[in-house]
Amino acid sequence: MPFEYTTATITHGFMGRKTEEIDREELTTVLNEHGADGWELDRILLDVSFHGEKDGHLLIFKRAA
Repeated sequence: MPFEYTTATITHGFMGRKTEEIDREELTTVLNEHGADGWELDRILLDVSFHGEKDGHLLIFKRAA
């Protein structure tokens, strides 16, 4: 079955203060928003360096295409 994917980010916050943890409230919000649109969490990559953005955590979602 083919899937389509999308991503979301949770950045490390102001001056990198959230580098060692995931903000549970922000994680819950992102999961609920994407879940309401039919997306299923596929994986979380911690401490990713984003081009042109603050570093953070990358959430990858998938759903049947």
